[in-house]
Amino acid sequence: MRCDLPSGARRIIAAFLLATIFASAAAAQEDGLFQRRDDDWYEPFEPPPSLPEGIQGVVRPNSKADRVPHINTLREVFQALQACWHPPSGSGYSGQEITLRLSFKRNGEVLGQPRITYYKPGTQGEQRGPFTRSVREAFERCTPFPFTESFGAAIAGRIFSFRFVDAQPM
Repeated sequence: MRCDLPSGARRIIAAFLLATIFASAAAAQEDGLFQRRDDDWYEPFEPPPSLPEGIQGVVRPNSKADRVPHINTLREVFQALQACWHPPSGSGYSGQEITLRLSFKRNGEVLGQPRITYYKPGTQGEQRGPFTRSVREAFERCTPFPFTESFGAAIAGRIFSFRFVDAQPM
């Protein structure tokens, strides 16, 4: 495509287009499009809140723990599980750890399939099978948990992370 305009006219048109671009950018700055505003709609950039990690706690072997008749607090959930869990006999303090993630229904039953998210073998690697079995049996013995109606409604579906630790207490 050939332009038949004289070179002077082309320069004037190019200068006009550049001036229009710079003028619109300057007007945008004056209008505050690139400046902070204190209007109601303006919110400064902040990172989004982190995702909830769920309810976390440690369960250690305790032969003296009593069964909890009714569970109405988070602490009682962990106490009830501690009363049910017995590490494999003869393992002593093996140093093993397992972290399980699971949720409960409002009636105290386990919702879905619990997932092992972490395993530490400790000093006796051959004890993995019996150790994971003892954790699974604790849930079979204890559940459904005797949640109160209000507590069951409050925690239904929330993620719990139980860390079962078979280590020498300090």
